[in-house]
Amino acid sequence: MKKNYFLFVIILFFLHIFSCKRPDITPAYLFLSAEDFKDCIDVSNFNNEFDTSYDDNELDVVKKQYFKDVFVSLNGTELGYWQLPCTIPLLPNYSNEDNIRIVPCVRVINTVVTTVQYPFVTPVVYFFEFEREKIFKVPKIEYKYVPSVEFPILETFVQSINFKPIEPDTVSMKIWQDEALEKDIGRIVLKDSVSFFDVGTSYFYLLGKGERQFWEISYKSINGQMTTYLNFQNTISGITYQSMVVLPSTSGVWKHTYIDITDIIRQACDVASQVSVRLGISGNKNNDSFDAEFYFEYVKLITMAAPYY
Repeated sequence: MKKNYFLFVIILFFLHIFSCKRPDITPAYLFLSAEDFKDCIDVSNFNNEFDTSYDDNELDVVKKQYFKDVFVSLNGTELGYWQLPCTIPLLPNYSNEDNIRIVPCVRVINTVVTTVQYPFVTPVVYFFEFEREKIFKVPKIEYKYVPSVEFPILETFVQSINFKPIEPDTVSMKIWQDEALEKDIGRIVLKDSVSFFDVGTSYFYLLGKGERQFWEISYKSINGQMTTYLNFQNTISGITYQSMVVLPSTSGVWKHTYIDITDIIRQACDVASQVSVRLGISGNKNNDSFDAEFYFEYVKLITMAAPYY
């Protein structure tokens, strides 16, 4: 009798479990590719909106980015960082319209490589009526720069070059016609006994309080590595040197580097609101038996004032 009682209880337990209505967790999917983010920044009205007078070459550099990651939210719930291309599973509210918020991300280099949301553009939001198990794609992705964005350095290598030799009569950066890119770029060649170069901008002022600042470089190198650095100038301590990021040889492959200099500029300002700074790039051969070549598609410094997300 006791044995039958326990068997009856067990049967009731499993009947209860299987009779409970389980939530349907069948996902929908969002597919994003690198192609979705090609030329994704709208600069068609940039000059009017930002009171600038950039020509077509400069606007091309203003809009050019290499977004390889995204940060995605669904109805305000963060789904995290995703490397492109990606297929993101979603559990939306199938009875209502859902919103997807997409922020482009970059991998900044300081002491380590960190993926961060690119703060200089406004996120895009799309609304969907999702269906289970279906894969959805977004319409044309188009971002705009936030209103406080500025470009203190915008090197396009069309007419002149911001980066001059730090010491006279040393190797200089020259404008070079690149047939593959079909545009002018910067070029430095180390030949024979010449084993290094050191170029930099003129000094200019940067604000350090509540500013976000990225130094962006599109480059390639052969048989040589580079070091990016900042020089700070003031009347008390003179010129100080701050090493930033080492850029190893790329073996002739184009790379794009994002360097977040926000904290460095803030610390250099100390109690002042701004600091006099110069961007510098030095380089050397990896092997003295061969020439070293360094190419620069563009170099830009982008800043924005708070608030930013």
